[in-house]
Amino acid sequence: MKKYKVFLAKANIRVILAGSFLLACILELALFQTAFFTQHFGNYPRTELNLSSLEGYNGEALPLLLDNPTVSFDGLSLPVRNVTVHTAGPAQVLSGNIGICDEANAWRTMGAGSFQVNPGGQKSDFTVRLNSRGNLTRLRINFTSELTEPVFLLSVVLNERVPFQMHPLRLFLMAGFFFVLWASVRFRLYEAEYSPQKKSHQLMNLSVLLLCLLVSCGVLYGSDPAHQFLRSFPALEEIRSPELIVDAYMQQLDAFEKGQLELDLDVNPQLDTLNNPYDKGERDKKDVTYHWDRAYYNGKYYSYFGLAPLFTVYYPVYWLTGMLPTEALAASVLSVSAILAVFFAIHGLLITFRPRANLLLFLLGEAAVVSASFLYLMQASLNFYYLPLISALGWLAAFMGFSCFACQSGGQGRIRRPLLFALAGISVVMLVLSRPNMVLLAAAFGAPLFLRILFDRSASLKEKLLCAVPFLIPVILGGAAVMYYNYIRFDSVFEFGTTYQLTESDIRYNRLSLNLHHLGSMLYHYFFEPFVRTEFFPYLRFTTEKCVDFGNYLYQEYSAGLFQMPLNLGILLTGITLFSKEKKNSLKKHVCALLLVGIVILGYIDFLLGGIHIRYVCDLSLAVSLLAFLALLEYIPSPQTRSARILYALALGMLVLTVGQGWLTIFSNETNAVLKNNPDFYLTVGRMFYL
Repeated sequence: MKKYKVFLAKANIRVILAGSFLLACILELALFQTAFFTQHFGNYPRTELNLSSLEGYNGEALPLLLDNPTVSFDGLSLPVRNVTVHTAGPAQVLSGNIGICDEANAWRTMGAGSFQVNPGGQKSDFTVRLNSRGNLTRLRINFTSELTEPVFLLSVVLNERVPFQMHPLRLFLMAGFFFVLWASVRFRLYEAEYSPQKKSHQLMNLSVLLLCLLVSCGVLYGSDPAHQFLRSFPALEEIRSPELIVDAYMQQLDAFEKGQLELDLDVNPQLDTLNNPYDKGERDKKDVTYHWDRAYYNGKYYSYFGLAPLFTVYYPVYWLTGMLPTEALAASVLSVSAILAVFFAIHGLLITFRPRANLLLFLLGEAAVVSASFLYLMQASLNFYYLPLISALGWLAAFMGFSCFACQSGGQGRIRRPLLFALAGISVVMLVLSRPNMVLLAAAFGAPLFLRILFDRSASLKEKLLCAVPFLIPVILGGAAVMYYNYIRFDSVFEFGTTYQLTESDIRYNRLSLNLHHLGSMLYHYFFEPFVRTEFFPYLRFTTEKCVDFGNYLYQEYSAGLFQMPLNLGILLTGITLFSKEKKNSLKKHVCALLLVGIVILGYIDFLLGGIHIRYVCDLSLAVSLLAFLALLEYIPSPQTRSARILYALALGMLVLTVGQGWLTIFSNETNAVLKNNPDFYLTVGRMFYL
C-alpha cells in the first residue's frame, strides 16, 4: 500500500493520462456495459414478434398512423429483459413509451420504459430494458410525439442480444474528468495560486480556452448533418415571402447591395387602411398579410436588428465567397469571437481587481462563465434573433478587457495605452450596433475606471488627454453615424426601430414606470425562475408558464432565471465588497455597486419594454456571471482548514454543475434546433447517459 501511494505521488503527466484512460475504460465496462455482460445469465429466449398477423401490415412493415400511433402484442408468455424495435419513417426525434402486462399485473397495461428514436436516420432502432415479473403477456408500443407522417415498424424483438458498444464521447469525457481530478491532487493545484507568468499555468489556461472553443465547434458540427454552412444569395421571391420568417441580416445585406436602407419587401397597401397597423389582433381579424417582426414606418419595412453581425460576419463571408453564411455559421463565428473576448475580459478583470486567485477555481471558473452567460444556448439556437445578442456579449467583454488593460498600462509606451482606449471606444460603438440597451452595462463598468484616471492628481493633463481623446473619437464618430442612420430611417436619432415592429402587440404603448409588483416579477423571472427538470436527456427545459397578473398584456415565452446557473449565485457575495471599509477596495466597490445597479435597471427596462424571454435574460448574463466569478475568487478561501475545504468543495461543485448545465442548454432551448436539424447527433449525445 505504501509503494502504491509513493507511485501515485510520483506519477507524471503521461502516467496520469494513461491511468485516467484506464479508469474510464473500467468504469465504461463496469457501469455502462453491464447489460452486455449480464445477458449471458438466465433463460431469456430471443423472440421476434410476428408483425404480419396484425391489421395494416403491408408485407414489409407495420405502419403506425397519425391518428393511432400505438400497437399492442397480446397472447405472449415468456420472460423478458428487453425489447428492441427497428423503425423507418420521418427524419426526426420521436418519443414514446413501452407498456406491459405480466403475471403480477395481468389486467392493466402499465408503463415500463420510454424511448427516443429517429426513424429516418441512423438511430432508427431503440432498445428498452424491461423486467417482467413472471412471464410477459402483453407488450404495447406507443409514440407520444405528435406524428406528421406514419412510422413503420420493421421488426420487434424480445430479448435481443445486446452488442458491445463503447461510446467514444463518453469515454473521452470520463477520461478527461479523471485526468483533471488526479492531476489536481497529484500537483496540489487546489493549493496553488494562478500566476499568468508561469508557462504551466499558461498552458492550463490555454487548455480551458481550447475546451470552450471545442464545445462551440461541436455545436457547429452538430447543427447540420450535411455540414453545409454557406448558402447562395436568395432569390427575390424568398426575400419577399411573407410566410417565412427570413433572416433579417440577409434581407438587410440585400437592401444595402441595392443602395437602399429599407428592405426590399412587398408592402400590403391594406396596412395603411387599418386603424392601428401595429395591433396584431386587428391585422389578424381583417386578414391583412404582412412581414413578421420587421419595423414598419411610413409605408416601408426596415430591420431593427443591430448591424454589427452584418459587418463582422455577413459582409466578410459575402466578399470572400460570394455566398452568405447560414445562421449556424454566423452564430459560431460570433460565439468563437465572444469566447476569446470573455477570456480576455477575465484576465483584464483579474489584474485590475483580484491579483491573486486560486488556480483550480480560476481555471474551472473560466469555463463556468462561458456556460453561465448562456453563450452556448444562444449559439445552438441557430436563429438570427440571437446573433445580435452573441455579438453584444462579445463586444461587452471586449470593452471590459480593453478598459482594464488600458487603465492598468500606466506609462508603458506612448502607443499602447491610447490604442487600448481607442479599441475600448470602438467596442462601445460595436456594442451599440449589436444591442443598444447593453451600453448601460458598459457605462456602469467603465465610469469608475475612467473617472479614476480623470481625477488622478498625479497624472498630467497630457496623460489624461491621451486616454480620453482616443476613446472619445470613435465613440463620437460612431455615435453620430448611428444617430444619423436612425434619423434618416425613423426621423429620430434615438429610434432604432423597435417601436415600430409588427409583432405580438403595439410596442409604442410600452412605457417605463416604477411599480414594485413589476420589479418583484422581474427579479423572479430574470433571476429565480427555475428550469423545468426532466427525467431524461437533456434533463432540463425552459419554462413556458404564463403569468397574467401584470394589469396589462406582457410578452412571455421561453425563460429561466440566471440563478439556475449555480455560478451566478456567487453574486450574492458582492455584498461583502459593498460593505467593506478598506480604502484599497474603493474602485472594486464602485464598479461592483454601479454594475449591480445597471443590471437591475437594465433588467427592469427589458421587462417593461419587452417582457419575459430568455433573450432578455441574456442581456444580463455576462455581467452577472463575471461579477459572481470575481466574488468567488475573492471570498472562497484556499482549502487549508476543514470549514475552508467544505466551502471550497461547494464552490467547485457549483462550477462543475454550471459547466454541465451550460452544455445541456445546447440540446434544450427555445428553438431546439439541434434536435430538429440533426436528430442523429442529438440521440448520439443523449444515449451517452444511458446505462
